[in-house]
Amino acid sequence: MQKTQPLSPAVRTAAISACALLAATVLTACGADGDGAKAAKDGVSTLESGSPSAAGKSGSSEASKTDSRRPQLRMDSSDEERDRLGDAYNACLQAHGVPMNTKRAALAGAKQAAPLYGMEKETKYKSAFDACLVKRPLQPPELDSDVNPHYTDQYRNYVKCLNDKGMRIHMLQDDHGVAIGWTYNDSNGNSLSDAEQTKADDTCTKESFSVKH
Repeated sequence: MQKTQPLSPAVRTAAISACALLAATVLTACGADGDGAKAAKDGVSTLESGSPSAAGKSGSSEASKTDSRRPQLRMDSSDEERDRLGDAYNACLQAHGVPMNTKRAALAGAKQAAPLYGMEKETKYKSAFDACLVKRPLQPPELDSDVNPHYTDQYRNYVKCLNDKGMRIHMLQDDHGVAIGWTYNDSNGNSLSDAEQTKADDTCTKESFSVKH
């Protein structure tokens, strides 16, 4: 089981419902992205419209314009703000016909459901995800390894913090030594409840990535 990076509360809800524990994400955990698709930095699978060679500068320009309109989260954003923005994004997807996990939302007492696990990978709903991309919150730049030069060191502290709180995990790195996620040390690595994991993830994310260099 692999986790790609710290998640916002809104994304955590969908992740827990998908794999029954916080370590699961809609990105690479549970084999969700076994085909090697590019991982997004905000905990949500990217919706690639084509290869870089096909998209060219025009595609990059359009993506930049879209990103400039997306809501930007900060490390000190409240859970209420994160949930509000996450709900707005999910509501847009629902309005565009994406199947939602209403059962999970009902069990959690949530007003807005998240998409069913794996829906972001369905070509059938690509137009919906494209249309709602402008509403998908951008994670804090501190959580972006392409922007934050201290990302891997801070991620290492994040993993240590989770271990200190009862998780039995270790960090994963790519061929360039950049942190790309974590995995359990063994099958007994998950000793915390969903609520405990959520609290630990929130605490460790803020403690590890809010440090100024």
